Amino acid sequence: MTRKMLLLWAAVAALAAGQARAAGPGLTAADVLGPDGVVYPDWTYAGVPGGIPADVPVRAKVEDFGARQGTYHLDRPVLITFDNVVIRGQGPEKTRIINRYGPPKSGVAFFRPAPGTVVGPETWIEIHCRPDNLNAIRLFVDEDVKPAWSRERSEHWGGTFSGQVLGSTVVKGRPPGRHVLRAVAEFSKGKRLESTLPVVFAAKPGEGDATPASRFLGAITFAGRGSVGPRLLLAEDGRRGDLLVRLQSTGGLKPGDAIVIEAPATPRWKESVKCACLWGTYRQYQLRVEAVEGNAIRVNQPLRLPFPTVDGSYVQRVVPIRRCGVEGFYLEQTQELWTSGVVFSNAWECWARNVHVRKAGQWAVYTTPAKWCEIRDCRLDDAWYQGGGGTAYVGFQAAWDCLMDNVRTTRMRHAPCYQWAASGNVIRNSTFDQSDGQWHAGWTNENLIELCTIDARTGTGSYGHGFWASPPEDKAHGPNGPRNVVYHCDVVCPKAGVWMGGMNEGWLILHNRIVCGTGPAVFMKTNSDGHLIADNVFVLKNAKSPGIVIQTNDCDGVRVERNRFYGGSGAMVVGTGRPASDRDNQALPLSESGLPPRPAPKVPSIFEWQRANVPRPPR
Repeated sequence: MTRKMLLLWAAVAALAAGQARAAGPGLTAADVLGPDGVVYPDWTYAGVPGGIPADVPVRAKVEDFGARQGTYHLDRPVLITFDNVVIRGQGPEKTRIINRYGPPKSGVAFFRPAPGTVVGPETWIEIHCRPDNLNAIRLFVDEDVKPAWSRERSEHWGGTFSGQVLGSTVVKGRPPGRHVLRAVAEFSKGKRLESTLPVVFAAKPGEGDATPASRFLGAITFAGRGSVGPRLLLAEDGRRGDLLVRLQSTGGLKPGDAIVIEAPATPRWKESVKCACLWGTYRQYQLRVEAVEGNAIRVNQPLRLPFPTVDGSYVQRVVPIRRCGVEGFYLEQTQELWTSGVVFSNAWECWARNVHVRKAGQWAVYTTPAKWCEIRDCRLDDAWYQGGGGTAYVGFQAAWDCLMDNVRTTRMRHAPCYQWAASGNVIRNSTFDQSDGQWHAGWTNENLIELCTIDARTGTGSYGHGFWASPPEDKAHGPNGPRNVVYHCDVVCPKAGVWMGGMNEGWLILHNRIVCGTGPAVFMKTNSDGHLIADNVFVLKNAKSPGIVIQTNDCDGVRVERNRFYGGSGAMVVGTGRPASDRDNQALPLSESGLPPRPAPKVPSIFEWQRANVPRPPR
């Protein structure tokens, strides 16, 4: 983008910000004033810039290399690390990929690198084990009795079968030349299995295999390199809506660079949001550098969160894989192993389109970390693992400005699901059967779920609420952040409609029909502030259920307006907290003739409205 275009865009952003401020205080260029007078986050950046390419030219056919059309078997996962690679079949009915990869027959083996590889600080070392009764994976160098690296069973062990570690962990302080790596798998009842791998430690900087790898292994994995170079500390607080980020040093950043900006989860911040979680990434976003101006960088879109210097906020360059995709095939996993279907890791502008994934071990199609990725016209059915953390999710994790559209899932666990700093993403126009909607962990913010149909029946790991947001006291997930939105959805759930655990701010629950079994329509507690719950149809099948529960009196500024509550106890808003606005709501009897009709907003899709009405610069 030219400097003239940048200045023009800055003027447009300033004008938009000025218009937003006219509607209320404290609004920024990151806000969009909707046609209904409601201020929304900006989702115009979501998805592959310019859309998924209509027809990527064919560069090679597998038939040219001796394969025959139809069904293809994978006996080892595929890792792709080059840009502009698209794997395309002739449609899920004609092209079938069967993933037959299973755990090593010996019980433990090195998945990577190959024997004799030169190992440097950026070489990925990966060990695979038989998952049954596995308790620990350890990596030793030569005859050392102390492991250089270990992974041990923990609360979220799930179906763990693998361990990954960078070469820097094993080469540090050791002489270059020939060495032997030893992988040890420890099982129940004291059983231990061992595998060895001869390698060569690099003799000088820059030597050694540096193939990117993903923390999560799919049958097909697209992997970028990720974060590189120094962390560049901010010189001034980054404010929500800022397009200019001032650094102590730009460290050689240049226009076009991809960057991540992060505010670490310091004790100060955790105390301020009552976060008891022991790990995780919370305040993070990825952007593109448009210009470098002294010790400041101008980025392509406004910040969505504050990034304060007091927490050591920094910018770091990232190297993603770009413009890759999968299209038009059926993918099935035959082994009960905690691998996934298709994974985009450290990926920008990548996509899955018209893909049917059945019975993945962990996730069907997943993006993490990711920017501007898109999952469209896909069907995702069932998973081998549905218990334990981190399995059978459909959504976005550590992903920014991604889009999911026209996807159908069955028998997953948490779908649609956002977690770990995910922001600016859109999940829309999709059907999720036997799974619940989740803001699952890690300060997710400014995400949209619209025009989705959700049946949150239990039996696959669903919690049973239509939507669930993790509470701050949860030591495995922590709280979720501001301005998430549910718009014009149709939900059936056995428990509460929307369960908000706390520290949530400024959420919008608009124009939905939510049918609740035993719980209230909406439950909130612990500084759950500033929400707008309006123009919904709530059906309460339990005669004792109230409409909205504001459990604690620290939930301020909640507006409850123009909702219709069918059935329940007749009490529309209860709890020790009181709403800032409670008007034009109706308590109505439960009909015996069927469900009341869904709301019919003048704007059926707020996402499509923004795309049609909010100007944005070329991407």
